[in-house]
Amino acid sequence: MTPPLPLARRAFLKQSGLAAATAAATLILPSGLRGANAPSRKITVGIVGSGNIAHSHYGKLLGEQESVRILAVCDVDRERRDEGAARVNRSYGTADCKAYADFRELNRRSDIDAVFICTPDHWHALVAIDAMRNGKDVYIEKPMTLTIEEGRAVVAAARKHHRVAQHGTQHRSMKRFHDVAEYVRNQGLGKLERIECFIPPNNRHVGATWKAEPVPAGLDWEMWLGPSPWRPYSSLGCHYNFRFISDSAYGQVTNWGAHYLDIGQWAMDADAGGPVAVEGHGEFPSSGLFSNATKVNFTVRYANGVPMTCRTRHEGGGTSRFIGERGWLDISRNRMTASNPDLLREMQASGKKIQLELSNDHHENFLACVRSRKKPIADVEIGHRTTTVCNLGQIAMVLGRSLKWDPAKEEFVGDAMANRLRGRAMRSPWSLV
Repeated sequence: MTPPLPLARRAFLKQSGLAAATAAATLILPSGLRGANAPSRKITVGIVGSGNIAHSHYGKLLGEQESVRILAVCDVDRERRDEGAARVNRSYGTADCKAYADFRELNRRSDIDAVFICTPDHWHALVAIDAMRNGKDVYIEKPMTLTIEEGRAVVAAARKHHRVAQHGTQHRSMKRFHDVAEYVRNQGLGKLERIECFIPPNNRHVGATWKAEPVPAGLDWEMWLGPSPWRPYSSLGCHYNFRFISDSAYGQVTNWGAHYLDIGQWAMDADAGGPVAVEGHGEFPSSGLFSNATKVNFTVRYANGVPMTCRTRHEGGGTSRFIGERGWLDISRNRMTASNPDLLREMQASGKKIQLELSNDHHENFLACVRSRKKPIADVEIGHRTTTVCNLGQIAMVLGRSLKWDPAKEEFVGDAMANRLRGRAMRSPWSLV
């Protein structure tokens, strides 16, 4: 039986260290799975965060019953965790899937191989690092983390503990995005002039009249807030709406920008680096519960001189447009258009000099890498660099001035205030250490 988890920071860190040491002794096997004798062994899974985004993972994983088994779900909302466990048990026809209120209990189960992290953004880093310390591979929903410092800490943990870690930017496993990135990388558009990314506007709004409410029975509000600053509970600021409050997320910049800016990074071969400058401005709420930009407009610029913009567009949803000497390509999840149909035909031609890795299924790519111990298509270093681009835009809009960025040192050049915004203080007892 798992012992009660202490709340004191020192005790928690001590327990984490002991658990990590225990796990480390049993991790290195040919297949990468504890107790596995062959790569065909079922991968056992835990899901942390059983709300909106988790449902797409339930559907996919429950459809892989020959190779995957969900053993546990976790959520600080009793209704959501019980609903998640019930869904799993109905699918399997058993009562084996256990529901947890504390992710640390799930992470310490020795029979779980991989953890899917579907919490609000402000929890991603802590859950992922704890899981990896305890011998788990991780699939982290986008954006990978809330801050730049958190992202680097997640990458460091993945490397230190030799874990497979996938970022949930599933465009990396959609062929049309792969084809565009590969075509641009091969200079199919000639010299690339600029990239324009468009993201949707906020789809939730709260005025200045919101009020604190009693915390619902079954919701651990203190644990929901976790490392973020305390605030009174409101149903308008919980669950899906967390993304519009800067203590928990950075709005559509990270919700949609993480997808479309990611493909720009891929097309420019910037997965191990990033831009060198950023400027932008946003329109922010002047009152009310929400604090993230209602209108986004920022530009990052790379060392080769190519700018990539991210702007709010009220029609058409998210898209990326690549503009070069020979014309433009416009791509979204459900369509792809070009200034000249010849560009689309050329893009499908084989024999390109530079060939990018092709994955047609983000989940399958992750699961295959859990077995092979190879890096997945959206490894955490890639996820960190993409999330950093989102962070750079957010910081530039908040400060309202142009900033220079050193992607090697991951710091702003000559701007102490901007550098402080690379991280944030965490509410006790939580810490990245």
